[in-house]
Amino acid sequence: MNAVTSLRDQSNEFPFPGSVLELGWWGVLPPISREDQRWWLPLSDTAMVAISTAISSSSAGWGDVNPLAVRRVTSAFLEDPPFLLYALLSWPGDEFVSATELAEWFIGAAPAAFADGEWMLAAPEITNAHQHRWSRLLARSRTTEPNDWIAGAAEWLQVLGPAIDSEWIEHVPAVIWDCVSEPKRKIEGSRLLQQLARARERELVTQSSLSALAEKRKLAAAKQLAYGLSHEINNPLANISARAQQLAREESDPQRQQSLQQIVQQVYRAHEMIAGLMFFANPPEVDRERVDLNAMVEAAGAEFAAVAAEFDIRLLAETLPEPAMVSVDRSMILESIRILLRNSIEAIGSGGTVVLSMERVDDPSRDPQWLIHVADSGPGLSVEASKHAFDPFYSGREAGRGLGLGLCRAYRVAQLHDATIRLSGGLAGCVATIAIPD
Repeated sequence: MNAVTSLRDQSNEFPFPGSVLELGWWGVLPPISREDQRWWLPLSDTAMVAISTAISSSSAGWGDVNPLAVRRVTSAFLEDPPFLLYALLSWPGDEFVSATELAEWFIGAAPAAFADGEWMLAAPEITNAHQHRWSRLLARSRTTEPNDWIAGAAEWLQVLGPAIDSEWIEHVPAVIWDCVSEPKRKIEGSRLLQQLARARERELVTQSSLSALAEKRKLAAAKQLAYGLSHEINNPLANISARAQQLAREESDPQRQQSLQQIVQQVYRAHEMIAGLMFFANPPEVDRERVDLNAMVEAAGAEFAAVAAEFDIRLLAETLPEPAMVSVDRSMILESIRILLRNSIEAIGSGGTVVLSMERVDDPSRDPQWLIHVADSGPGLSVEASKHAFDPFYSGREAGRGLGLGLCRAYRVAQLHDATIRLSGGLAGCVATIAIPD
């Protein structure tokens, strides 16, 4: 395989100057192409730092670049012959170019030039002999001026490439040196890491802002949809329900009467879904009162005991020995527990176990929390499904887990109480947890 990975020359057996050995070779630059032929120039430590700085500092507008990055690149031009030659042979302009202009152009062009990975796959195999020739050329360049490097470009190019047409080299742009070399700093690599880390932090902040904006727009869209559904669909649903109930009362055939009752049930289901969407988008005000979560857990467990027994599901409700007093909207939190219990029972289907339990967490790094767990022995929850568990009508949700807006409603209740709700599970079983701050 010819792909170039790490080509740094660590050999100490050749008597090159210490500065040359400290420089090292890290690989090759993208090829210089001309008339279906390619030439490859080496990538040094100096070029590595300069190019990384250029890429991290590049912007959409040529000329609108960071002055510090320009100085770093122009300084590298004065220190590194192959880097200078690569920039000059790639330069699309006239026969004269200032070092600053060349650096500004390179900073703008670097991301596109280095993003294409095909050139690495096409790179030739780099041997120690190639690296030794580069090191000798570099040692020789220390005694000459940068303009002399341009005249000697053929020696660099022919290390990894065919013979050079002398006329081509004669037309390489001349450089107007309007800059001075910066003193080499030992912390240049550290500074580069800092720049990359800050750039990544800015990306993460931007992503977080976009996610918050997307969430805000999603709620606004849900609110608009809810109002539309409420006005446009609820009235026809009410008419369908009233007519079906009237026909059911007048129908003597038991089978037809049952069909009409099913219509009524489906209408109620559609109405509940619209009401759930309305709650998700525009919930009522929270009416807080001081309540004991233990009592709410016991009430929810007792309410679903008969439903669980009907499906041969064992439902256990476990409370804490001490009171769990919090200030919440009792009806909202109780409804959230009901949603999680209903979700677990539907997921199991029949013949399983649901455990409703309480826990208190005292973490020194944050405020104490009361945890309400609903664990079931039903089908597990995939990672992808857990990410979208609280999205309205997520089409990839596992069968029986939170269809419609039940979990979305519970999620909204948690938000209104500065609480959190999460689902976790594996191949078998799922645990839903509501975390309420003390």
